[in-house]
Amino acid sequence: MSDHHENSDHNAESHQKSNEPNKKRPFHKLIGHHAKKAGSKFTKYLTERDTIFATVWVFIFIILLGKIPLNLGVLNPLKLGLKDFDFNDVYYSHVGNEQRNDIDKNIIVINIGDANREGIAMLVEKAASYNPKVMGLDVLLDGERDPTQDSIMREVINKNKNLILAVKYQEDSNGKLIGGHNFFKTDSSLFGFVNFPYNSEAESIRYYYPFKKDAHDQHNILPSFTSAILKLYDSNAYKRVEKMVDKKVTIVYSRKVTEKKKQYLVVEPETLMSDGVDSSALNGKIVLFAYATPFNPMDIEDKKFTPMNEKYAGKSIPDMNGIIVHANIISMVMEDNFIKKVPAWGNLLLAILVCWLHMSFFIHYYLESHIWFHLAAKIAQVLSAIFFIWLGIEIYTRYHVKVDMKLSLVTIALAVDVIYFYEAWAVWFHRKSGYKTVFKPHHH
Repeated sequence: MSDHHENSDHNAESHQKSNEPNKKRPFHKLIGHHAKKAGSKFTKYLTERDTIFATVWVFIFIILLGKIPLNLGVLNPLKLGLKDFDFNDVYYSHVGNEQRNDIDKNIIVINIGDANREGIAMLVEKAASYNPKVMGLDVLLDGERDPTQDSIMREVINKNKNLILAVKYQEDSNGKLIGGHNFFKTDSSLFGFVNFPYNSEAESIRYYYPFKKDAHDQHNILPSFTSAILKLYDSNAYKRVEKMVDKKVTIVYSRKVTEKKKQYLVVEPETLMSDGVDSSALNGKIVLFAYATPFNPMDIEDKKFTPMNEKYAGKSIPDMNGIIVHANIISMVMEDNFIKKVPAWGNLLLAILVCWLHMSFFIHYYLESHIWFHLAAKIAQVLSAIFFIWLGIEIYTRYHVKVDMKLSLVTIALAVDVIYFYEAWAVWFHRKSGYKTVFKPHHH
């Protein structure tokens, strides 16, 4: 009896001692314990063959889904809503709009309003009297009009050797790259194309080509409107883009012109013609002529959708005159403010890593805590989406590096459903050939 009592006391004392560490465990160790426990949910199945194969299945599904023509009417609004969306638009719509308040005094925009060709010629002549270093006329003067007005226009163009004309790059009937849609362009004219690489007028302008090269003639290279201007204005800035032939460059939007925020000087035609402009504002500067009504948001003529649009999703009203887009490009090059893009293979590797980690986490809950699987998976998907969107914007903001997170987010969204398909295949293949798998029939 005494021995039994003594053993009972000893066991009780041992049990009490074993519980003491849990009661008195320091806070930082408690946090570390839970972090380690949470980490094991991601890593326990990380090296399992099923996790690796299920990850591969996700990418197979993505490829197959990409090849299916989704023409169902009910899906079209969703497709259109997501087609022209970039996560970094959030940065431009909110963060970027608030970061900079400076004015680029190197660039002055002259609004041509409703002026005809004679009126435009008079504006160019008047601005030229202020001795700007370079002028750019962002107007496609396509075809003949009134002979008298055309004559005046041609005379002004021939007289001002620092005037850059606007053209559109296109291919002629022989497949040769040409700069078209300008009646006044000659072999001696200075010109640049104003096209942007986008599929429709409703798509945001995020990129531009500094130069386009003829596919049949390597020596036939056309400059963009902005590159032609920079060549005359700033040789050092021009060198930054002169080798960017057929390279799609991300536009860094740094400035806008609205009623509240005027980061480029926009001069009305009547103000210019009545000498209402300080001569020092134009002397030695870049003067751009175009239809520009930035202060009237309802006037959408020659306005484009850009990432600066306050409504970064479901945009309905274009927000920026085309000439202000060109002005932003010029500012970007002169300030050497380019965006570095993570290459496609880098985005793919990131997506594989993200998918692999999440697949390990999902399989852990699927096998060991199936009752909580859907709740844990949905919470993980939402938190991951928030984290990766934030991370992408943060990297973009701090380091001017663009990481495309779309593929990573798609893999996270598909991973949960792919587990069911993979499980069915793994169990079937196990029965047929003895394939080793962590999935068992009716494991839950």
